[in-house]
Amino acid sequence: MSASTGMRWASAWSPRATLDAALEECVPELQAALGDGPVDLLLVFVSGSLTRHTERLREQLKQRLQAFTIAGVTARGVVTREHEVEGGSGLSLIAARLPDVAVRPFLLMPEVWREPIDDEQTFEQVAPGLRGAELVVLLGDPFSLDVERVLRLCDRFAPGVRIVGGLASAGLKPRENSLFLNDWQAHEGGIALAFHGAVRADIVVSQGCEPVGPPLDVTHVEQNIILTLDGQPALERAEQVLRELPESRRRSLEQGLYVGRPARGDASGRGDYLIRNLLGADRERGALAVADRIGPREKIRLHVRDAHAAVEDLEMLLSPQGFDTRASGALLFACNGRGRQLFGAPDRDISLLQQALGGGVPVAGMFAAGEIGPVGERNFLHGHTASIAILRPR
Repeated sequence: MSASTGMRWASAWSPRATLDAALEECVPELQAALGDGPVDLLLVFVSGSLTRHTERLREQLKQRLQAFTIAGVTARGVVTREHEVEGGSGLSLIAARLPDVAVRPFLLMPEVWREPIDDEQTFEQVAPGLRGAELVVLLGDPFSLDVERVLRLCDRFAPGVRIVGGLASAGLKPRENSLFLNDWQAHEGGIALAFHGAVRADIVVSQGCEPVGPPLDVTHVEQNIILTLDGQPALERAEQVLRELPESRRRSLEQGLYVGRPARGDASGRGDYLIRNLLGADRERGALAVADRIGPREKIRLHVRDAHAAVEDLEMLLSPQGFDTRASGALLFACNGRGRQLFGAPDRDISLLQQALGGGVPVAGMFAAGEIGPVGERNFLHGHTASIAILRPR
C-alpha cells in the first residue's frame, strides 16, 4: 500500500492454476490494503491456464472489488510486486483509490484506426481524453492493432503526452489473446487509460543497449536499407567498427547487433538513441537492413546488448528515484526476451525497480510481445525493453 494519505495503490498476485484459488489469494489482500468500498481503478494481468477464464475473472473482480474502471490483458508471463512469473499460471493485480484523479478509458478498435484521421476533431473522437493527459496506459493485441500508427497519430495530435504499455503475449496466433475494459471483452484491438489531475508519472524506458564505436553518417539509404555509411559500403564500415572493439565487447555480439537512431538532436550516449533490430546484411551490395526507416544524413551508432549493459542501463535511468518522494505505485512492461533469457536469473528488472524505489511499492505488469514507451519527444513500440511508469500524487 502507498504511504501517501491521498492516492492509495495496492498490488497482489497468485500463482494458483485455478481461478477460484487465485482470486481467494488476491482479493482479500487488496481489500485489506485499501479498505472497504469501491476502488477507482483495477488493472489485471493474467497468464497460463487462467487466460481461458478471463470473462469469469472480469465478472468476479468487478463484483468483489466494485472497480469503477477495470482493464486487463493476457500475457505469457506476469510481473508482481516482487517477482517475474515467466511461465505457467499467474494473476497479477494492482488497484487504486485516486482522489482528484480522472481516469478516462477508451477502446482502440482496429477498423476505426485504419480509417483516415486527419484533424484534431476526428482524433478526439477516436481517442477521447488522451490530449492533455499526464500518462496514458495502452494495451493492445499485436495481430490486429497497428500500434505504431496509433502512436504516430498520438504524437501528431497530442504532442508531449507520454504513453506506456505493452502488447498481449499469451497467444502466438490471431484471436488467441484477450483484452477487456469494463463490460467489453475481445480477442483483438486495444484499450487505453488516460490519467488526468492530481497524479505525476515518471517514465523509464530501458532499452538495455550500449553504443559501440563512433557515430556513423548515413550517406545513402533506401527506406530501411542502408547502402553507405561515412561514404563507404555500409557493411564494410560496420565491420571496421566491430574489428576495433575490445574482446569483451565482441563477446556481447552473441546477443545480437543493433542500430541506434538518434532520438535527440545531440545524441551522444546511452539513452539518446532509439534501438532497432539489424535484420541482416547483403554482402554483394554491401548493405545493411534495419527494422525501421532510416533518414539520409542521420548519424546512427551500432549498439550491443548483454546482461551487464541491461542492468547498468536500468540502474542509471532509475537512479534519480532515490532523490524523490516515495512512489505510490508502478507498472512494469518487460520484453519476453528479458528475464532469465537475458539475465540468467529471475526477477532482475523488478528487483532493480524496487531497490531504486526503496522496496515494498505496489507493482504489477507483464512480459509483452512489444513494449510501449517514449524516447526523446515521441512514443515508440520497442523490443527487448523494460518500460516503466512510476506514479506519485501531484
